[in-house]
Amino acid sequence: MKPVIRAFLILVCLAGLSSPLAMAGDFEDGVAFYENENYVAALAAFSKAAAKGNADAQFNLGLMYVNGEGTGRDYKKAMALYQESARQGNVRAQVNLGRMYAKGLGVPQDYGQAISWYKKAAEAGYADAQYNLGVIYASGIGARQDFRMALYYFQLAADQGNASAQYNIGLLYFKGNGVKKNLVEAYKWFTLAGSYNDAVFYRGYAERVMSKEQIAEARQLAAQWKPETDK
Repeated sequence: MKPVIRAFLILVCLAGLSSPLAMAGDFEDGVAFYENENYVAALAAFSKAAAKGNADAQFNLGLMYVNGEGTGRDYKKAMALYQESARQGNVRAQVNLGRMYAKGLGVPQDYGQAISWYKKAAEAGYADAQYNLGVIYASGIGARQDFRMALYYFQLAADQGNASAQYNIGLLYFKGNGVKKNLVEAYKWFTLAGSYNDAVFYRGYAERVMSKEQIAEARQLAAQWKPETDK
């Protein structure tokens, strides 16, 4: 939680004060109070900034209501705040709004709305949203199962270094879901995923049925791989 809010403070400082000074001041006060674990004061400061339309404050306030920090847990209030923030283009709010709809927190469960909000954030390049869409299409929970669509969204997230997406791409290649079964590709993606989930287990299992040449190729591919931002 704290790193998320700290990141927003940096964003506001670098934004050239695109928001009114008072709004930025209330938001920065909220960040300072939160980092000192004075959640009641942080809630009050974020509330002032949120009421003036600060999207980051609306998002942070929503998080506090979800976690019950400085106040009782209130999913309905969190939903309302996420919606206000998301409509202003805050991708983190869009992702959390999607999660709330997917889980039915503060609103009736609605995967259509969840997917819609995930897609907005995914189109903005947000890896968590891309990964969540991949999970929906891979599992078939909330949408028709479509491994090709799952691979598409997992790939977008994996290209940004998202280990969970890399692991899931490895599974698709390992099982031949949506793609032709390819142990070299599977091994590569399991290697990139590191210790995430069962990546080590599947990599070890693949080694037992792969040739030395295939293992060497997969390791070389993994070593040569770079996140999209570094290409």
